[in-house]
Amino acid sequence: MSMHHYGPLLGLAASLSLLLVGCGSSRPPDAMAPPAASAPAGARTVALRPSGEDDTDETLWSWIGLAKRPAQRQIGPHTGAAVSPELWQATLDTLHFAGISADDPMTGVLATKWYSPPNKPDERLRVSVFVLSRALRSDSVAVTVERQVRAPDGQWQKTPVAREVVDGIDNAILLRAQQIHAARYDKTTYN
Repeated sequence: MSMHHYGPLLGLAASLSLLLVGCGSSRPPDAMAPPAASAPAGARTVALRPSGEDDTDETLWSWIGLAKRPAQRQIGPHTGAAVSPELWQATLDTLHFAGISADDPMTGVLATKWYSPPNKPDERLRVSVFVLSRALRSDSVAVTVERQVRAPDGQWQKTPVAREVVDGIDNAILLRAQQIHAARYDKTTYN
């Protein structure tokens, strides 16, 4: 076949690709958004993008719907592969009053400074939290609390911690994580 036979085929291919790109597309913009997994029936999803920000995760093929590419952006703090961003942020929010001594969001380890309650100057606590998974469950967080009491000679002595203290911190972190999770999905769906 000679070269002049390919000209009309290239023209037809170019016209067809322009048609596919969107010249005449009647789909509304929100029809392209994936449905939320936990959205109630009849709820519509809206993709939120801050003004002035380009979507660099989008390619021509993903734009016309022929290729799906997961977004590289992550909502919330950047954490390791096995650390839930919601649980990590909830841990930071819950324990901010004590001051953070060490934290590593990639491994999910956080330790507070020694904290003395305002009404108990001769007692101090230090909390360590381990975020163990990306799941938003009670077994995804491990909390340890160290407690010391000042002896009459001024030295700090290790004392036992009531289980209710550990459970209270654990529950406060999980409750805050649920609030963060719910707030994140309230921003992306509406009725």
